Parts: sequence; structure tokens; C-alpha cells
Amino acid sequence: MSDLSPGDDALELARLIISIDSVSPSLVPGAPGEGRIAAVIAERLEGAGFVVDLVPAPEDAQRVSVVAVHAGSQPGPTVVFNGHLDTVGVEGMVDPLNPRIADGKLYGRGASDMKSGLAGLIVAAERLAAADHPGAVVFTGVADEEDASVGAAAVLRHLADRGVTADVCLIAEPTWLDRVSAHRGYAVVEVTLQGTAAHSSQPGLAVDAIRALDALLQEVERADDELHRRPAHPLLDHGSFTTTVVRAGSAPFTIAADATLVIERRILPGERAENALIEVQEMLEAVAAKTPGLRTSARLTHQREAWEADEQGPAARFADVLAMELSRAGAAPAAVGAPYWMESALWQAAGIPTVVCGPAGGGLHAAEEWVDVDQLRRFPEAVIAATRDALSTRPAPGTS
Repeated sequence: MSDLSPGDDALELARLIISIDSVSPSLVPGAPGEGRIAAVIAERLEGAGFVVDLVPAPEDAQRVSVVAVHAGSQPGPTVVFNGHLDTVGVEGMVDPLNPRIADGKLYGRGASDMKSGLAGLIVAAERLAAADHPGAVVFTGVADEEDASVGAAAVLRHLADRGVTADVCLIAEPTWLDRVSAHRGYAVVEVTLQGTAAHSSQPGLAVDAIRALDALLQEVERADDELHRRPAHPLLDHGSFTTTVVRAGSAPFTIAADATLVIERRILPGERAENALIEVQEMLEAVAAKTPGLRTSARLTHQREAWEADEQGPAARFADVLAMELSRAGAAPAAVGAPYWMESALWQAAGIPTVVCGPAGGGLHAAEEWVDVDQLRRFPEAVIAATRDALSTRPAPGTS
């Protein structure tokens, strides 16, 4: 084990893994993906006494995740540390894989999203293993979080196949050390409007897809306004409808025969992502009723459910202790909501109560990404203390 403090050890590890290119090939064709970073982490955790598996995704064997398990000397609960290995692309960045520190910030692709969180979890796992513990500490580094989450799905299947159950999962997404207690889900609906082309000098012979498109955009705006008139969620505000992609027309002097749109629905807890398709189909019926001869279709291409943290039981206790430990060296963490989706929804849907907290900075998915070094240093110490508390508490009869 390193002679460095956990915070300094995490900083050095973060610099190492930032230097490893793990850009997602599903976002940037030809990018290397997670294979090399997974191998480096696997070797390190094997050296710390973990039983390690590299888990390829069934959909793509090049998308590799890491599962590392350390069983303590006594029975007890199981705590999972989770983070993603992939990053978005580096277009527009200067020397993105050369980590540098300036003015209390660590720069580089993935510094905030989320290799610093990964480093903190790995160091915490190593320190817990070296000191022995009851129960089990499990580290999972997953592939493809930035796109389709095939890594998380593969890891959850792998844990289930091995009979590994868990009492709490900590995901170290960048939260500025606050606790994300809820996040929105989403649904993506692709719409096609099919009219009839005609010369632009004879519009009466056409069924104009662009006019129908305009009418549909107005329906989307009305639906979004309706969502904002509903009572707000205490952490997430409102759900939303947004049109993100529009294509129409083929040439000058031709009335457009077809148009396509992509409509996004952001989902609140208590709503179902699949219902977005029904909502969009109702909009299309209203447009078609005003546009004789128009044909329409819609299909749901992506869906992820919203999530709220379990406010009772071991996850709530873990979150409280983690917040208490973090507040010893800085401001007390707040319970916040995230407008975007996270994989916490997948873990909790698998029956594992989840806590989301990690170090952050700025420039996520941007040309200059950085993490606050003080947050990075504080994080593993707090995780170690919260996990020791969690592992010292035996689960109630009948729980995992």
C-alpha cells in the first residue's frame, strides 16, 4: 500500500488514469474505449488482494468493464463502489491526456467526469482491504456510460450470476461533493411526417411536410408549457418536451414531401418514460387532423427512467455518514437534483440502494475540463469512514 495519504494517493492515481485514452468508440468512431484503463485498474486491484474479473459487454467485446471483490474476514454487508471508465471525445482540447495542476485544479479529459471519482474509489477500496473489514467491498468500473450503458448492464448481470448482492452502491459521479438525491429520466421519440411533393409554384397540389412540421413544433411547445404548469418536483423542477433535431425538404422549388424530428421528453420520478410515445402520438393526431393527406409515424428510440434515492435504510445511513465526514473539512454537502440521467437508476432498479456523490470541477464535455484538487483529496477519506461505518452494521434478517 502507498505511503501517501489517501488524498495524495488519489491525486496521483487520477493523473495516471487521465493520461490513458479511454474515449468512447460509440461517440468517436475508432477511439480506443476502455480496454487499457480496465487492464491498469485490474492489475492494481489484484495487487491489493481483490479478486478481479474483466467483463466484456455481450453487444461489443471491446467494451470492457472491471469487477473487483474483496471479502473481509467476517460476515457482514456488501458495499459497491462504482464509476465509469469511458470519456467523451477530445476535439478542441490542447494536450487532453497530459494532466496538469494549476491554481488548485487538475486539468485533462475525464478529470471531472469522472476519473477523479474513480481514483478516489479505488484508493478507498485499497485502504479498506489493507485494514481488513467485515462483509465485502466491491469495485466496479463500467464501460459505455456516456452512451448506452452496456457496461453497467453487463456488470449487473455478472454480479447476479456470481450471487453477489449488495446493501449500498456509491457512484462517484461529479456532484461537487453534494449528494444527488434525484435525477430526471428521458425518452427520445423519432417522428416522420410524410406529405406529397409538388412544384413550389403549385402549392395547392402538395401536402406540405414543412407546414405540418411547424404545426408539430407548436404542439411540442404547448405540451412543454403544460408540463411547466404542473406542480414542481422539490429537487428537479419540471419535466420537459424539447425538439432537438429537425430535417425537411429536398430542393429549391419543391414543396417538401417529408420531414423528420427528434423529440426529447425529460421524465420526473413517478412518470414512465415509455408514455412519451403516447404523448407524441397524441400531438401527431392533432396535426394530422388539420393536414388532410398527411401520414405520420413515431417510434421510441431511447428511454431511461427517473430516479430518487432511498431515504430509509443502509443507503440513507451511508449518505448521512459520508456527508458528515465531508463536512469536517469543508462545507456541508447538500441534497440536490440532477436534470440529466445517471446509472444510479439501473443499480437501484437491480435492487441495490444507491448514493451519488463525487468530486467535480468544470468543463464537463467541454474543451477545458478540470477537477477541484481539494475535493479530490477530501473524497477518499470520507468514503473510507462512511464504508467502515456501513460494514460494521450487520443487515437486518432477510436483507442482503
